[in-house]
Amino acid sequence: MSDKKIRSPLSDEEKREVWGEWADHEGEYLDEVEQRWGDSTAYAQSAKRVAAYGKKQWEQINRDNAAIEARIRELMDAGVDPSSEAAMDVAEAQLQHIARWFYDMTHEFHVQKSYLYVEDPRYRAGIEANTRPGAAEWLQEAIKANAARAAEAPTTAG
Repeated sequence: MSDKKIRSPLSDEEKREVWGEWADHEGEYLDEVEQRWGDSTAYAQSAKRVAAYGKKQWEQINRDNAAIEARIRELMDAGVDPSSEAAMDVAEAQLQHIARWFYDMTHEFHVQKSYLYVEDPRYRAGIEANTRPGAAEWLQEAIKANAARAAEAPTTAG
């Protein structure tokens, strides 16, 4: 097992409070992340940003993410189509959440990342734990629809 840790002002106890079970596997997950994406700009950005986050920031990140998950669950429970405006809006909220807290996120990159949500059991479990079964596919479709909407939006010149 790796002894790698995120550079962070958090104590181990605070990490467990704000990261949950992830904190118990921090070294293992960081090894995998570094192996898969260590040479990417997104990895470098994320590592730099999260190194500065204290407990309050992580609590805000968790609250923001929980609100996105709650909205996904509400929309799915209501039978809302993932290509609807409301679904695209929640996909956009997730994109903005990632971009604010972790790394620059384009619509194209969001679509690429959505395949992890469906194909990687850990990503799927993370999404569906607080939403419902099928949320990974629903969100992926919403993300694709949102990317298409963004591509069609007129750009404004300053």
